[in-house]
Amino acid sequence: MVRRDSVPDLSAFHHVGEPPARNPAYSAATAREEGVVSEELKRQLVAAHRQVFDGLLDAVQGLGPDGWATPTGCPGWSVHDQLAHVITIERAMLGDPPDDVEVPDLPHVRNEFGRIVEVGVEARRGRSAAELVAEAEGTFDRRIAALEALDPAALQQPMDGLAGMRAKGSQMLRTRIYDMVTHEQDVRRALDRPGGTEGPHVDISVEQIVRAWARTLPTRVEETGVLEVAVAGRSPVRVDLAAGALHRDGDGPDPTGTLHLGVSDLIALAGGRTDAPDPAELTLEGDTGWVVRVLEHATITP
Repeated sequence: MVRRDSVPDLSAFHHVGEPPARNPAYSAATAREEGVVSEELKRQLVAAHRQVFDGLLDAVQGLGPDGWATPTGCPGWSVHDQLAHVITIERAMLGDPPDDVEVPDLPHVRNEFGRIVEVGVEARRGRSAAELVAEAEGTFDRRIAALEALDPAALQQPMDGLAGMRAKGSQMLRTRIYDMVTHEQDVRRALDRPGGTEGPHVDISVEQIVRAWARTLPTRVEETGVLEVAVAGRSPVRVDLAAGALHRDGDGPDPTGTLHLGVSDLIALAGGRTDAPDPAELTLEGDTGWVVRVLEHATITP
């Protein structure tokens, strides 16, 4: 089950292949190369934001009252709440002031961080679907404009997020993309509206998950081994729990066990969702018992 009870540790999502932070020892040529990388990285991140914004709006298009009220696999949140949450965080990323409402005691709100996350959701619970969609469209347009105006150098500098979160700019934006893809898939599973599993936003999200597993599983699972993650339509990735490393294209040690699944199921498992598939019912190969035990520790969201 997903928990909203601590400030997320974004270090699990660090992308080791990015250029290092600028320092005085860098040559002018290195700085120029870094600038080229940052320009391309910015284009990728803007495209991914645009894709997930469009996906979220598509997922709720034409819903009636029952659709908006549908519970999702994120405890305590309906489809309406999911979109309200994304709006709230993207407004925070824009620097908008937070909503000023009192959050009642709710079973899924466990501490102060959970209460902070809930504020924007609670503030929008009385709003109509039309009002919510209009706010989402306006917020998403503003966010794309802000990202397009962003200096690519900012991707290599610290960036602030919600509730004191701070990370390298590119890391923060990737984490935002992953979070929004997770919520889009929450909505699609709840409504039985599959889709949104291809595109740059999904590529980033899948990469976020396997990188986070390479960092977190070795600290949580006592048994070492190599988990091969075979996501439908993608090349398998091996997570070496002994080394905390990723191996691609068949490189690295042979897998102890292999997990076959689709994008939405992967995201539900990593998000600790209540509607995530039972690992024992997924297609597994090798030491299937070991894979099931590893997946008991698969949640990477707070």
